[in-house]
Amino acid sequence: MKSSIGALLLALAIVSPSIAGDLKEDILAVENNAWKAFAKHDAKAYGDTMTDDAVMAPASGDILTGKQKILADLSNNPCDVKNFDFADTKVRQLSPDVAILTYNLTQDVTCGGKRLAPKAFVTAIYVGKGGKWRSASYQETAVK
Repeated sequence: MKSSIGALLLALAIVSPSIAGDLKEDILAVENNAWKAFAKHDAKAYGDTMTDDAVMAPASGDILTGKQKILADLSNNPCDVKNFDFADTKVRQLSPDVAILTYNLTQDVTCGGKRLAPKAFVTAIYVGKGGKWRSASYQETAVK
């Protein structure tokens, strides 16, 4: 019994670097596509990157719940995205269908005449559904 548990724990602890790299690459591609769609005000492409029950909490303090509210906000309050960049990206896989992406965000974004925090720490929770990763929760914390 002990050897079976030990073997199971060892198997769970060993993650192929190529699998881990693929996961990070896949999730970063979705995150990057979301930012590009946000910048272009492309609601369809933006919506394709998130779950129906997604939650968004940007550093501005607004909290948006549900894909439809997030997309309505994109249409009603378009932002001017001059540039964005991710640094120190990390992906932690909690289960086969749940992963957390964290990164340092540098952005030059203005919404409604108000410039957003130029630097933020982002935590995004991704859920795997139907063979695709989708953002379920996105949260920014402004940093100095």
